Amino acid sequence: MTIEVDGCHDDVCITCGDIALALAVVSVDGDTARCRDDEGRVETVAIELVGPVVAGDRVLVHAGVALVKLSD
Repeated sequence: MTIEVDGCHDDVCITCGDIALALAVVSVDGDTARCRDDEGRVETVAIELVGPVVAGDRVLVHAGVALVKLSD
């Protein structure tokens, strides 16, 4: 899978560290979603593991994969 990331520097993805980040879903396209972090950086993540999500949902993401849908 190719991860598209706007605002990446030095070929580093915003979720490729040893942490998972809470990201907001911006849009959904099949099994992927465009997600934004609190600083406005956007990346495309796989959402197959979390079931249906819609714009406005928040997901916990690590290495380009949404691991869980967060509740309010």
